[in-house]
Amino acid sequence: MHDLESLVGLGLEEPDGGIVTEAGAAAAEPGIAGYLAVALLDHSTSLSGSLVSPINPRAILLGTPTALAFNRGVQSVEIATLDREKFTFNFYLVSFEQACNRAAGGCTPGDLYTPSIESNWTHVDVQDAEDLKDTPNDCRQCHQRGLKDPILLMRELEGPWTHFFEPDGDTTTFPETTGSQILDDYLSAKGNEEYAGVPSLLLRQTSGFLLEESVTGVQPLVFDGSAIMNERWPYVDGGYPATPQRSATWYNGYEAFKRGEQLALPYFDPRPTDVAKQATLTAAYQRYRKQEIGAAELPDLSDIFSDDPETRAELGLQTQPGTTPAQALVQACGTCHNDVLDQSISRAHFNIDIARMSRAELDVALARLRLPRTAPNAMPPAGRRQLDADGLTRLVDYLEKDVRSSDDDAFLERAAKLGMALSFD
Repeated sequence: MHDLESLVGLGLEEPDGGIVTEAGAAAAEPGIAGYLAVALLDHSTSLSGSLVSPINPRAILLGTPTALAFNRGVQSVEIATLDREKFTFNFYLVSFEQACNRAAGGCTPGDLYTPSIESNWTHVDVQDAEDLKDTPNDCRQCHQRGLKDPILLMRELEGPWTHFFEPDGDTTTFPETTGSQILDDYLSAKGNEEYAGVPSLLLRQTSGFLLEESVTGVQPLVFDGSAIMNERWPYVDGGYPATPQRSATWYNGYEAFKRGEQLALPYFDPRPTDVAKQATLTAAYQRYRKQEIGAAELPDLSDIFSDDPETRAELGLQTQPGTTPAQALVQACGTCHNDVLDQSISRAHFNIDIARMSRAELDVALARLRLPRTAPNAMPPAGRRQLDADGLTRLVDYLEKDVRSSDDDAFLERAAKLGMALSFD
């Protein structure tokens, strides 16, 4: 990570060219040493968002003119840099391998969720947006959806920056979880461990405000954190409710996503994880850091979310429980298979407006739905919103029979045309 960050102008380096150590980080200032801002998120709707949590955050380093995003658990780094001639952003994916990729058992959580993933890469591959356009890692499906040129995205443009880490020392008595408390979650597990090539002393100083100040242009979809927070915790009769209330703003956005009108918003709760699971994984990581267990014994840090199907759907991990096959198509497949994205690539051969598809094309889709979730060509791809077992069975049966109501056809046709590209203020 240090080498890559230095190569793209985001390295945190001493004047003599050496890497800033933890001991020297206290004197380093973002903007002077490599980057303008560092931000950490405990929840993300990015391509690797299903792995992001308070104890495995998504790190964003922003400089001039380059931005870098990384979280452990996936062997890749996302990079965007400003084109010198067009003054639009070019997007790249740097993929790498570790020694464990060639091991008999493959890579374990100890290889992927510890500092091991940030060094000793055995192979590196760089792909640009054109290389990625017909893969599940397509940058443009989010960064250029319905737009002339790709842009940097930031869903939370104003405070309270719901899912961003904030500097420690917060003493607020507000009932909602704060960014400082999320930082405490991270520190409880990781302590002074460096993350994404950034020393822990600097990680303690990150803020969503720093990133917001650096992202320009009108955003196509915004998470209104202030409205959502105030709806969850209305101040009534001199106090807050004992438990959070339902946010109409967030659920209106969720319903719009399920209709195929917009992309899914980040989760409404600042702490998206299951409290008991997070405590268990935090304790396991503490034991690993103390060398009480080896890396091979570390559990999967991505298994940190609730098992409740409704909650998992709202988090973006699966389709809404009890959906019809047509609704499942929109939720699980509509993000990529619609009329708005590039129609010249093979991905466009499948479209959620299935009335226009031939029997042979539907059979190809069925074959991919039946593949194991970890297979390269499985639909939906691993890490994306999944169908539960019952939903998958119903969808397969629906596509096999190829008999639909006129309401289904109208619903799917509209969703395909909109392609989740509408903007909502």
